[in-house]
Amino acid sequence: MPPVTRVRSTLITASLHALRAMGWEDAYFGHLPADRHDTVRGMVAGSWLAVDVALDHYRACDALKLSANDIRALGERVSMRTQQAFVGTILRVAAGAGATPWHLYKNAHRIWERMIDGADQCVSQIGPKEAVVNIVGCVLLEIPYFRDATVAYYRAAAANLSRAVYVREERSKGLRSSIEMRISWA
Repeated sequence: MPPVTRVRSTLITASLHALRAMGWEDAYFGHLPADRHDTVRGMVAGSWLAVDVALDHYRACDALKLSANDIRALGERVSMRTQQAFVGTILRVAAGAGATPWHLYKNAHRIWERMIDGADQCVSQIGPKEAVVNIVGCVLLEIPYFRDATVAYYRAAAANLSRAVYVREERSKGLRSSIEMRISWA
C-alpha cells in the first residue's frame, strides 16, 4: 500500500473554513508552525498539498484540545463542505431519488482517491443498513484530532441520506495509522 504523499487542499480549506466559522482561527494559527502560515492562508481549493502540510495542519487542530462535541461539529462541517465539492451532484440526485448511504459508499474508494493520495479505504456491507469502513496506512490517523474528525466525517456523509446514523469506532488492532468504523443508519 502506498504511503500518503499528498492531500487535496479542499480538505484543508474546508477545515480552515470550519475553524474560522466556529471562532478558533486565531488559536489555530497560534499552534501552526509560522513557516506554514502563508501556505495555509494562500491555499486554493482543488490543488494537491504535500502530506507534511496536512500533518502540520492537523497537529495544530489537535493542539487546540477541543471537546469531542466540537471536533464532531468540525468534522461534520468539513464533510458537508467537501461533499459539495467532490460528490455534490451525486448527493443531490441521489437524495431526490430516495437513495441510501449505499449510493455514496459505492463511490467511497473514488472519493478517497480524490482527497488523499496514498493509503487505502474500503467500505464493506454487513447488513442492509450497516457498513464497516476500514482506512489503512493513513499517517494522518495518528493525530487524535484527525481520527475523531474522520469518524464525524463519515457520520455526516451518511446523515445526508438517512434519518439517523450511528457510528462506532472499532478497535484499530494496534495500528495507529488505521481505523475501523461500524456505521448503521435508519
